[in-house]
Amino acid sequence: MSTLTETSQASPVLRLNLSGGTGSEPSRITCTPVHPTFGAEIAGVDFSRPPSDHVLNEIKDAVGKYGFVVLRDTGMTDQDYVDFGSRFGELAPAESRRFPTKNLADPSNLYLDGNIVKPGELRWFMAKETALFHVDTSYDARRARLTSIIARQLPPPGTGGATEFGDTRTAYDDLDEETKALLEDKVGVHSHFHSRRVALPNFPTFKALDPWDYPMHRHKIVVTHAGSGRKDLYIASHLHHIEGMDPKESDELILRLRKMVEQPKYVAKVYYQQPGDVVIWDNTAVVHRAGGNEGEGWSGKHVRDIRKWMVYDNTPEEWGMNERGTPKHLAGPVIQAMFDELHGIEGKVYDFDED
Repeated sequence: MSTLTETSQASPVLRLNLSGGTGSEPSRITCTPVHPTFGAEIAGVDFSRPPSDHVLNEIKDAVGKYGFVVLRDTGMTDQDYVDFGSRFGELAPAESRRFPTKNLADPSNLYLDGNIVKPGELRWFMAKETALFHVDTSYDARRARLTSIIARQLPPPGTGGATEFGDTRTAYDDLDEETKALLEDKVGVHSHFHSRRVALPNFPTFKALDPWDYPMHRHKIVVTHAGSGRKDLYIASHLHHIEGMDPKESDELILRLRKMVEQPKYVAKVYYQQPGDVVIWDNTAVVHRAGGNEGEGWSGKHVRDIRKWMVYDNTPEEWGMNERGTPKHLAGPVIQAMFDELHGIEGKVYDFDED
């Protein structure tokens, strides 16, 4: 596994003549690869004012080429950051009661009063799935293509809090031809309830919620990445089953694909170094997870305030194999209601041994 801080100094710096420019205008950004097959850190962007269309197109092309990019110490306010995101496409609706900016989601570990989510609280258990490799919103009928995070307040250095990425394009390339043929045109069925169970299979609340009782949504397992033309595995923890396969064979194949992408040769880790650091990734080119296997020294002890926007796919495959206009189904309120029904301890700590 490669880490950004370990590889960036040794990696070649590329000044790219990317297709998003005018053709005659020189490239204004530099891309430092952070892994042999994907990921780059971008330099040369002045965020004291909105980037020009030329620079923005270069950033878009870099995301397409590398799958994810890192922008350091941008200095953007929340509104600057959302305005920046809106230039990539239609933003997925989001809101938080912690801050007023529209279309900005709140994946932090903070409550409204500023207290940190503690072990044993429902939000603690619900967040466990973020430590599994996944693609954002595959459980929805309409998929998001781009996701971005901006760091606001970080845990102390050495306590974790990174984001890891898996290179699903190269993983597809490395599949044997028999598996590629098997996966071609296969449809995966995704569920937000399923990924909770994968993360904590014995947690009573998740065990009580059968994914078959709730909406699941369908997307092809193998998609063509619009940014590069390469084929990609659209998989990971939300993937409940593969249509048309025997359940046992489906489970075994999904696990095999997940384990393949988790191999260190396909994985890169990004550390947020200071507030204002931004990461942008393409969910049809990579999977991601919170922290990876470095431990959770910050979790339950230190603030990790990060904020997020997502941009819809805006390709013919945006709605997958689902009916266009299908409304989003929210799993959170269902999980909260089941937790309250089973335990009656809303707002209190629940003692659960994960083992």
